[in-house]
Amino acid sequence: MPTTTSFEQHLPELIRHFEVTLRSGYSIRQSFALMAQDLPQPIGAEAQLISEALEGEAPLLPTLESWVQRTGSHDLDLLVAAIKVQLEVGGNLADKLKFLQQLLAQRQLS
Repeated sequence: MPTTTSFEQHLPELIRHFEVTLRSGYSIRQSFALMAQDLPQPIGAEAQLISEALEGEAPLLPTLESWVQRTGSHDLDLLVAAIKVQLEVGGNLADKLKFLQQLLAQRQLS
């Protein structure tokens, strides 16, 4: 498991890739499989763990919540919260992810 700091440094890249895959028509589960293939380490390995769990028919939200607990990342918790909101009330998840990615990237520059 990467350190929380290392993980959070790469999280905007994961979120950006997630947004692009969703806009391309992929599902959340398919997006994790693509991110696992395309993203560099250590974030690619994290996406691979989620992809494997989802391929094994693990439920999405509990899988994502355990990911947050395992990494200890507060920024990842924001990503999971955005997914929960989208699943509960609808809307465009890609738009939410774009905003979140911009927010986290800007915060890293500060």
